[in-house]
Amino acid sequence: MRARKYVVFLLSAILVLSGLAFGQKAEAIDGLKFNVKPNIPDNQYNKEVSYFDLIMKPGEGQEIAVMLKNTTDEEVVVIPQINSAMTNSNGVVEYSNHNNKKRVYDKSLKNNIEDIVQLAENEVVLAPQEEKELKLTITMPSEEFNGVIAGGIYLAQKDNSTEGTEETTKKETSTSLKNLYGYQIGLLLRNNEKLITPEVVIDGAQADQLNVRNAVSLKVRNTAPTYINKVHFQAELKKKGSDEVIAKTDQKEMQFAPNTIFDLFVSMQGKRYEAGDYVLTGSITSGDNKWPINEAFTVTREKANKFNEADPDVEPEDYTMIIILGALVAVFALAAIYLIRKNNKQKALLKQLNDEKNEN
Repeated sequence: MRARKYVVFLLSAILVLSGLAFGQKAEAIDGLKFNVKPNIPDNQYNKEVSYFDLIMKPGEGQEIAVMLKNTTDEEVVVIPQINSAMTNSNGVVEYSNHNNKKRVYDKSLKNNIEDIVQLAENEVVLAPQEEKELKLTITMPSEEFNGVIAGGIYLAQKDNSTEGTEETTKKETSTSLKNLYGYQIGLLLRNNEKLITPEVVIDGAQADQLNVRNAVSLKVRNTAPTYINKVHFQAELKKKGSDEVIAKTDQKEMQFAPNTIFDLFVSMQGKRYEAGDYVLTGSITSGDNKWPINEAFTVTREKANKFNEADPDVEPEDYTMIIILGALVAVFALAAIYLIRKNNKQKALLKQLNDEKNEN
């Protein structure tokens, strides 16, 4: 389980890094047939990075562009998308939404980049070897803000391998990014250079599952408009009133996107949930900032049974001892009944003999 989570974390990190880079060979990312290169403008705040990090005035408008280059001798269709930055359950920031999942925004998010940046085209068709510029228009909020509005440009390559079927047409209508994969380019917007104090809110824990495996989920919110970097998450799960550690985690080098809400998980490592009261304790730290974790929750018998039955790593309950004990109880009960009846018969026989003797 831990190895699987590490692989997911590593792949996510590779995607983020590859998306923030530009001008690299498309074939290096799952056989993509096009390259991307952000045209970085003069108002770039951090000139050391290859993604957009722009400082602009309140209410200001600006047009930016990304160069798309078809590197093959066949037509390529690129579908761009603007996404607000999200934090996933591995503590990795994502700028894509290639699975078209329902997005949950934290209530602290005042300025959503999806409302601020507009695409000139919703689909870009690249002829063989063609290079084309994709334009985007930014309209900054009229009210000045501190911190950063974080998001990304997701450039997906459309997979035409299953086009033409009725089922595919229905899927593409309902989820426009079905069967797509591509680059992601960070897009950060700010009004000023003021530093923001990180703020983390712990919002409860509960019995849950991750990838159909038992894992306690901890609801976490980054309520500040700033990235929280080099995060260390450690936690222990115990039954209420017990010192025995049932499950624990120790994860480092996480990153939380600004104004995001997400779940972090503590794997049960194949252990069963038992009905009862639990306590999850630990901390989330970043630099000199530390946020304690002390969350109590209850697992009902119904929920425990539901999760335990679904988790393929959980061993089925062994009823052997119960069956043996039940059988022994039954044997002893039958033996007791037999002895009582036998004793009663003997008493009755003795009484009968005594009665006959007295009559004589």
